[in-house]
Amino acid sequence: MIFKRILGVLFFVVCGVFTQSSLANIHAENEVFITKIDEGVWLHTSFYVYPNGTTFPSNGLIVREGQSLTLIDTAWGELQTQQLLSVIKTEINLPITKALVTHAHADRASGVDVLEARGIKVYSHPLTQQLTIEQGTAVPNNVIAELATAGAQVKFGSLNVFSPGPGHAMDNIMVWLPDKRILYAGCAVRALQSNSVGNIAHGDIHSWLKITQQLKNDYKILRRVVPGHGEIGGFDLLSHTEKLILNQLK
Repeated sequence: MIFKRILGVLFFVVCGVFTQSSLANIHAENEVFITKIDEGVWLHTSFYVYPNGTTFPSNGLIVREGQSLTLIDTAWGELQTQQLLSVIKTEINLPITKALVTHAHADRASGVDVLEARGIKVYSHPLTQQLTIEQGTAVPNNVIAELATAGAQVKFGSLNVFSPGPGHAMDNIMVWLPDKRILYAGCAVRALQSNSVGNIAHGDIHSWLKITQQLKNDYKILRRVVPGHGEIGGFDLLSHTEKLILNQLK
């Protein structure tokens, strides 16, 4: 059974045809997958398991910067973040020198303590640090102060990190990879499989609509959009998210 399982994983990886639904089907507790999506860029996928056994995937990125790596968002939980670091060591074998979490929810930041215990500097929006302190959850020890201003953009190595303003979360930030034309939009963009805006308890849906419309205007040259959950897409993910928000506002 284990041998068949490994063969199945290898088939999906080698052929490059797997989807996140495929990964969910072969998922086991604390497993994390990484997938190369461009030269020097990998998607990492972890899973939350609901009480009924349903698995829900969560995305992050790994970006090569010379002979080191930058991690964008932790895996979903401490155990899966430990597994993520192990998989990165095995499959990429370059050190992670810094990390960025894109807001304070557990699917983005619950592995912060694991990273910091390994000596990895973790950065966030100032509000993310404040919220994690208030929640009593893992706290990023470094903030990018400039991101406190909505619309601000800063360089983070070869990446552009920007604060679009409140959306899915009040502290959500996004990452633009200019050389690859990849937009890591996190949970502020919904995958095509999504039929609702999801959790808006900690966000601002009216601001989210404006953000999405601004992204459509500013990133017409993008090649890929990486959502916080679900499969990678293109410009159509921005249009899909806008439609879902408008439906929510009716």
